[in-house]
Amino acid sequence: MSFVVRTVFIKMLNSEYLGVNGLFTNILTVLSFAELGIGTAILFNLYKPVADNDIEKIKSLMLLYKKSYRIIGTVVFLAGLCVIPFMDFIITDAPNIKENLIIIYLLFLFNTASSYFLIYKSTIIYAHQKQSIINNIESLFYLTKSVLEIIFLVVTRNYLVYLIIQILSTLMKNILISRKADKLYPYLKEKNIKALSKSENKNIFLNVKALVVYKFGDVIMKGTDNILISSLINVSTVGLCSNYTMIILSVGSILTAAINGVSASIGNLNAVVNNDKKEKIFLQLTFLNYIIYSFCTIAFIVLLNPFIKIWLGANYVLELSVSIALSLSFFVEGLRAPAYTFRTTMGLFKKGKSSPYIAAITNIILSIILCKIWGVTGIYIATSIAQLVSYSWIDPYLIYKYEFKTSIKEYIKRMLQYAFVFIIQLIIMLLIIGRIEDTGISTFILKGILVCIIPNLINLLFFFRTEEFKAIFDRFLKPKLVKLKYVR
Repeated sequence: MSFVVRTVFIKMLNSEYLGVNGLFTNILTVLSFAELGIGTAILFNLYKPVADNDIEKIKSLMLLYKKSYRIIGTVVFLAGLCVIPFMDFIITDAPNIKENLIIIYLLFLFNTASSYFLIYKSTIIYAHQKQSIINNIESLFYLTKSVLEIIFLVVTRNYLVYLIIQILSTLMKNILISRKADKLYPYLKEKNIKALSKSENKNIFLNVKALVVYKFGDVIMKGTDNILISSLINVSTVGLCSNYTMIILSVGSILTAAINGVSASIGNLNAVVNNDKKEKIFLQLTFLNYIIYSFCTIAFIVLLNPFIKIWLGANYVLELSVSIALSLSFFVEGLRAPAYTFRTTMGLFKKGKSSPYIAAITNIILSIILCKIWGVTGIYIATSIAQLVSYSWIDPYLIYKYEFKTSIKEYIKRMLQYAFVFIIQLIIMLLIIGRIEDTGISTFILKGILVCIIPNLINLLFFFRTEEFKAIFDRFLKPKLVKLKYVR
């Protein structure tokens, strides 16, 4: 639906609106960093009282959550207002749109800040392992919102109406989730709630502090690219880049959901097996991520530009270097995901506090320097480098030092092997597609077939004898082959 809405949006409006949309979304992402950690910490502390059916403790935790989110919503709104005087510095080249930029920004700000006052009740549903309820509600509202956006864009071509639909959808969705939580757990509406003790509050907010500090770097890396592009280049380029990032983020969100789905299993694994077994599972998961993310990255590099050309036209196509830089950032982030998952499920929240600061400072400084040399490509390259010099080695180092208690050399050896094979895949694919003349859909299909065959074949040739490949094969593929043989 996001793809369909984006198509209608571009046809009815223009890339200037797309740029404004991406820019203001990034600004609000940065401002919302104050929330990072509180939801995770409260949810973590809810599991035990939910399992024990400790109603009083649940009520106390939800009261703390309610107060915290009201404060956060207010802080985000006030901080958002403080951005308005600096709008001329953020948007150096005024976009060609008829609506007032400040009004558009205020609608974005209201949509973000207002959500904090009701959405906190969704946590109790998650804690009871009933997230399907929230998924169903969100899916229903997302579908309805998308249909209404398409209708009103076609009829009115009015961007403000488009934004108002988003606000109403957010408010109504959060109200419905809140009422569902009240219906499932009536004690949430009770007034006689005992506050948590000082020691309990202190423990929760120590975890919150550790999580906020760590995730702050992610916000700076992921939330400032569009701001930098707008201020250093122009807002129209933000709109062109957002078409690429929408596709990459859509695929990335599916892969992230898969990783998040095994987090609980990894947490259980860390509690019951020895360090040698933990390390083997960690290396297997890292290998699996490499296989998936290397394939997707090569696919993005080869197919993004021809797809954008077929979808929107040649005017919306960026240089191949931009696709490569964006895709490499996606690859680096995907390859470091297992280390992050293991570190958090092992409870190493307070270790590696320097990571986010190294990442944030590196990203901003390099973005400014490299943008002057390579333009948009330089900004996205800076994001990859920032991850490589921080999270990509600090998380594995912490895991090996404090949990596995072995040398990290084996992990580094594998990372170098993966990087070497990936570069071979990339060079071969670029040489091949460079010889294929772009003639439209038929060429796109041909490139897609080559992407499915060549990178996977290269990975198979290099890694089919490794322990990780054999373990993944035995776990996922061998049972299916045996079953297929049995059926025949």
